[in-house]
This record gives sequence, C-alpha cells and structure tokens, in this order.
Amino acid sequence: MIRKSKITSLDELRRRKKEIRMEAELAKREFAHSIGTTKGNAGKFLLKNVALPAGGALVGILALVNLASGSASKKMPVVKETRVIHEYPDGKPYRGDKRAHPPKRSRVKRLTTIIGLGRVLVPIVQAVIGTINSQKAKEAAQRAKRAAVRK
Repeated sequence: MIRKSKITSLDELRRRKKEIRMEAELAKREFAHSIGTTKGNAGKFLLKNVALPAGGALVGILALVNLASGSASKKMPVVKETRVIHEYPDGKPYRGDKRAHPPKRSRVKRLTTIIGLGRVLVPIVQAVIGTINSQKAKEAAQRAKRAAVRK
C-alpha cells in the first residue's frame, strides 16, 4: 500500500517503517498460504474442471466416430475360394471378377465426416474453456471478497 503521507518527525518515520515491515510480513504469509491452498485444490480443480470434461469429450468423440464409420467399418466375412481359371474359346484366360475389394470411401465423404466431427468438437472445447474461465472468475471474486472483509 503506497501512501502519500507527510512524515514530519522521526517518531512518525519509525512508526511508518514498522507498519511497512508488518505489511510485508503479512504479504509473505498470505502468499505462503495461497500457495498451500493452491497445491491442495489444484488436483481437485484439474480433476473436476479439466480431466472430467476432456474425458467426456473424448468418449463422445469416440462414440461419434464409431457411429459415423459404423456402416463402413462392418466387414463382410471373407470367403476364400480356390482360383479357377477358365479359358474362352479364343484362348484368353478369364481371371474372375476384378472388383474383389469394396470401393474405398471418397475424399468428399471423408471431408464431410471431418467437418461433422468439427461441429461437435468446437462446442465441447468451448464448454471446457468456459468452465475453466468461470472457475477462475469465481476464485477471483472469492479472493476479492475475502480481501474486502479483512479491511
């Protein structure tokens, strides 16, 4: 606390010096107390406000990915057959169906899947950030309230 006081005597100077020392000691103790409180509450804060929302978001994303690619990822059982080579009358061999593998997903489908996931992820990330900011605001309000009560 910086005061603009007019000190006119040596007694006033000594008294002001003693007040400043006491304020400095109080500030050190408050700082040490806040560090101890922060260490105690940091784990709870991270668990409740960061880890749980992030874990929920991750589970939600995995569920959406499974739903989005569920029909494409279901594979038909593969039946292996022996290769039979037939010959046409002109002597050219017939090698069977050339479309042995299912068609791959097009780039457009992949892009729309990514955009769809982005539509889900952005609000989730905004919610996590909003929760963290609101927690910080609550803590700042509590600190201000405690400081006002002390004075």
